[in-house]
Amino acid sequence: MSQYLVFQLHGPMASWGCDAPGEVRHTHDLPTRSSLLGLLAAALGIKREEEQRLAQFNQHYQFILCASQHPRWARDYHTVQMPRETRKTRYFTRRDELRDVELRETLISRRDYFTDAWWMVAVAMTEGAPVTLEALREALVQPAFPLYLGRKSHPLALPLAPLILQGTARAILSQAQEYYQQQLSALTLRVNWPKLQPDMCWWEGEHEGLTAQKSLQRRDQPLNRRQWLFCTREVFQGTLDKEESCTCQK
Repeated sequence: MSQYLVFQLHGPMASWGCDAPGEVRHTHDLPTRSSLLGLLAAALGIKREEEQRLAQFNQHYQFILCASQHPRWARDYHTVQMPRETRKTRYFTRRDELRDVELRETLISRRDYFTDAWWMVAVAMTEGAPVTLEALREALVQPAFPLYLGRKSHPLALPLAPLILQGTARAILSQAQEYYQQQLSALTLRVNWPKLQPDMCWWEGEHEGLTAQKSLQRRDQPLNRRQWLFCTREVFQGTLDKEESCTCQK
């Protein structure tokens, strides 16, 4: 029997960054590991410049993800002022770029995001974790910093509603999904609320009750926040085994 922290993510817009060559900023269909770790760290009040604390925090948590069916994808366009490329000048910050008025030129940036999507996240901690799941749950209820879905312009539309559940991964995901659907039905007048993809989830590490069908490589394990360095990790995609019972602490 394992213990998990489960919470929901929903907003009018969400974007989960991936490799962004050139002027196009694509989005993953699932929250990235770096974005989830950043969300938890922000809730706890860990600042970006606390590199040692962040490095320790980022090593001790595993995620299971379930996504809603048929999320709507959108793309918008931004005009961005950038300095012309020159070998004689090196810019270290965005402020440095904007100060050089004579070298400015306007570029079009295309950005992708999802609208009206919903995700369910389960968190498990490994040995040596600096923060307990209970402490993380309390932080998600009253976060130290504002939380958002990938970009600062994408705020949450619903409370995270974190739960502490104990049981197999299959059991906790089934019970949490039922709980959130009941809460959503009571809070809104919508008839066709987004539903999770049936019996499908994505995870890292080993979890009882999950059967892997394939493995994926994702480059979203943060190494250095200031330098924006990431390494790859292995993610499993598969189905849920036979349903079992679990215990819940709300």
